[in-house]
Amino acid sequence: MRKIVLVLGVVVASLGLSACGSGTKATIDSSIASLGAQSDLQIHLTASVSGSGTAEAQKALDVISMDTRYATPSGGPLSQANGKANGEVILNVGAKPLLDLRSISSNLYVQIDLSAVNEIPGLPLTSQDQSELGALQLLLGDKWFEVPSTLLASELPSSAATKAKAAQDQAIERKIFDALSKLIDNGHATALSSGGYSETGTLESVVKALLPTIQSVDPSATSTSPVQGTYTLTLTNSGSSATGGSISITAPAGSGSSGDATVTLRAAVTHDSDPVVVPTNVTVITPALLQQLEGSASSV
Repeated sequence: MRKIVLVLGVVVASLGLSACGSGTKATIDSSIASLGAQSDLQIHLTASVSGSGTAEAQKALDVISMDTRYATPSGGPLSQANGKANGEVILNVGAKPLLDLRSISSNLYVQIDLSAVNEIPGLPLTSQDQSELGALQLLLGDKWFEVPSTLLASELPSSAATKAKAAQDQAIERKIFDALSKLIDNGHATALSSGGYSETGTLESVVKALLPTIQSVDPSATSTSPVQGTYTLTLTNSGSSATGGSISITAPAGSGSSGDATVTLRAAVTHDSDPVVVPTNVTVITPALLQQLEGSASSV
């Protein structure tokens, strides 16, 4: 969930840094603040591709989307939740959720509907794949499972080394965010007539901005030839409240295709007073049940 917010934050916060004029800066600051000003937040994510050789991929993306939802149990603003907000991620295939994952009071709740896989166009599934999916659907489908925080604590590594690795990963994410923000700060965001701002730059400038961070992780990483292509970041507003954002990348298609291809990730933001609650009829995962499920899945 943190990475999804990071992506949206790069779009919104970076454009706020790069906009000119005190009035514009104040408007975008208000947009950023609006994301956490209420007790709930919903983000609907979709993706698209266009250009040479992308038709089959677009057919799949036409039916795939993701929803992320956040809500505070107390009803207070998300900005004051101090990491205690409830969260939910739903991976959709058309109108059918393939995966629904909720994090509530340190417990995880998950529901999987593998029948949704059959709704993805062009997916190369063999008859054996279909049979295995059917067997797993009988085992897991239409059921809610709770993974208690106590089980998570006992099953997941909790060593000092693991905690240090998590802190290192977060530090790298912070450096990436800062590098992208500084890059866009040096650009110029233009106002959109419909409300919001947009900025376009080159992928080569992104590579140069991120290379020091990448080399701090992998000293052997180098960039020997210019990277072709451009990016466009967009923030949409309704008044001073953020309603969405997008990241679009255009580059040579490659893989024997001529011309360029464009990949776009869009985020639509709403505040629908939609709580994230514990589902009903939940099967609690115990260590014994976990072993049983693992054994059943491995035999499929």
